[in-house]
Order: sequence, then C-alpha cells, then structure tokens
Amino acid sequence: MSKRILVALCCAALLAGCAGGPKPGSQSENHDSARVMFDPAKQAMDRGDYSTAIKLFEDLEARYPYGPYAEQAELDTAYSYYQRGESDAAVAAADRFIKLHPANPYVDYAWYLKGIAYYQAIQGAEWDPDPAEKAFATFDILVKRWPNSAYAADARQRMAKIIDILGQRNLEICKFYYARHAYVAAADRCNTVITRYQLSPAREEALYYLARSYARMNLKGLAQSTTAVLAYNYPRSKYLGQLGVSGH
Repeated sequence: MSKRILVALCCAALLAGCAGGPKPGSQSENHDSARVMFDPAKQAMDRGDYSTAIKLFEDLEARYPYGPYAEQAELDTAYSYYQRGESDAAVAAADRFIKLHPANPYVDYAWYLKGIAYYQAIQGAEWDPDPAEKAFATFDILVKRWPNSAYAADARQRMAKIIDILGQRNLEICKFYYARHAYVAAADRCNTVITRYQLSPAREEALYYLARSYARMNLKGLAQSTTAVLAYNYPRSKYLGQLGVSGH
C-alpha cells in the first residue's frame, strides 16, 4: 500500500471537519492562520522536500498546538521523518501523537507509522534485534486493537516477515555456537527459534541443530525426542538422514 496514499487518506479524514462554518472570534482566526501555515508544509511533503516539510510542520505545531491542523502536522512530521530514513525521530513523533491523542479516530495510523519506522531500522543478519522486536510488538498492538484497520493487513504481513528474520538470525547464532563446540549456547538459541518463532522456515534446521547439540552433550534421550519432533513435523526433511534414530 502506497505510503503517500495512506497519508493522503489520513489527511483527508483528519481535516474533513475543517470545511464547516466560521468559528467565533480568535478561534476562527487561529484556524485560518493554521491552515495558511499547513498548506505550504503539505506541498513540501508532497513534492518530497521532507526537510522543509518537517520544519514547517513543527513551526505550525509550536504556534498553533491545538486543532485538526496541528494534529495532522504531528502525523505528517512522523511520516516525513520516516521518508528521510530517520527511524528514531519518526518513532518519537508517532509516539507523541499516540500519547497526546489516544482517542483520536485515526490513532491506528499513528501506530502503523510507529511500526514501519521500527521496521525501517531492521538491517540484515548482524543488526540489533531490538528494532525488529519493537516493530513486531507495535504491529501486534495495531492488529489486536484495530483488526479491521486499513493498515492491519500490511502490519500482519510485516509481522510474518519479522518472524522469518528473527528466526533466521537466531538460527545463524545457533550455528555459530555449534561450529565452536559451544553446544549449550547452540541448544539455547535453537530452542528460541523453535519456541518463539514457530512459523519461521528456520524452525526445521533449528530442530536439526538442536538434536545435534544434545547428541554432542551426550543427552541421547533429548536428541532422540528432538529427532522424533523433526520427523513428525518435517517427514521429508533432508536432515533426517544425517541424524538417524540415535540423533547423531
């Protein structure tokens, strides 16, 4: 789903109430002045000038901190930081909106922005797993609280990908320890894959290395039971022939 489309939809929704009749006194003046500041910021964002957009949105929030334009500016600031690749700033901006406007009807979008900002920080096998785990937790909140949200389907897809990523990463750590004869540490990591990331494709190989690790530690009963689990769940696994019934 295009992030520009998402922002456009959210913008239209938040600002839909702005087209009503004039408001009395200074409230109307502030509303009009906020709109005057909002328009060039939105235009800068639409043309991809996110640095300018962020500055203008933040200026608007500082001068007119209340009302629909300020709320939209908060969301668009988070989005602009995300587009600039500034994940931490995007998370902070989205989180600020969530805390200030927990009952806003479009707060699900803020949760989604927070999630994709964390997701953006995932960078391959050697990265810190913290962003992936935080992205998963954020998306999990989104899909549980707003299962019919326009952003829920994409969040679920990203959650599945995160499970694959974390499962594979922990498998690689397991293999690293196994190659260095650190069988206790290898078994611990394999168990992490098997229990925490059950839907990851890495689970099959993790069972194999878990059985091998138990065998190396002379825990033959555990090695055999792990091999049996592997055979039951993956009856055509290429690893079965390498293990045998004894788990060697």
